[in-house]
Amino acid sequence: MKLAIFNGSPRGKNSNTTILLNHFQKGFADNGGQVTTYDYLINEKQLKKHVWDFRSAEAILLAFPLYIDSMPSIVKAFIEEIGNYDGVGKKVLFLVQSGFPESVHSTYVKKYLELLADRWGMENLGVIIKPGVEGLKMKPESWNKKVYQGMKRFGTILALDKSLDERLLKKFANPFRFTKFRITIFNMLKYTGLVNYYWDFNLKKNNAFGNRFDMPYLTGVQYNVEPPQ
Repeated sequence: MKLAIFNGSPRGKNSNTTILLNHFQKGFADNGGQVTTYDYLINEKQLKKHVWDFRSAEAILLAFPLYIDSMPSIVKAFIEEIGNYDGVGKKVLFLVQSGFPESVHSTYVKKYLELLADRWGMENLGVIIKPGVEGLKMKPESWNKKVYQGMKRFGTILALDKSLDERLLKKFANPFRFTKFRITIFNMLKYTGLVNYYWDFNLKKNNAFGNRFDMPYLTGVQYNVEPPQ
């Protein structure tokens, strides 16, 4: 099977999306799959080439992170540039990863991608969803083992079967929502500072920690809003 990959992360080669795709490619290539082109959509000056690669491919994998429940603007621009497309006889697969700990946040973008595949007339091979990916590089390798194995397995299955099992996709997307017990534990941990450690680390790294409660769009307007303690 020949596959064209489109990486829609604004972080390009240094993204978590790239890490996941690397493991997917390993399973895919080890089982006879061939990646014909690999395009980083962050290279916006090459948009015309990206579109050409898309239209020329027999099977496509479009991968991107979820930013505040939405796709990055570079992915939106790419899809709009593709426009109306007759992809009958061709296949498409999607990968959506996010820093949100629950995959429920990806529900609506998943529905959109399914409609998009239908609009393009392409066979939808599935939507791989993985929550809790932000901070992947900061975790010990052993902590990410299941995630990496899952991505490699998807690559292997696609190369051998040319389709993905919906049950495996659903299992990989866990947790969809936190259980009440997990929410209770989460609420207890937030007082330790561990829950926000990664985000606070990056805020401090970029000298923005002191501005984390800023509301720039409310300037000049009085609101009875107090920052959380």
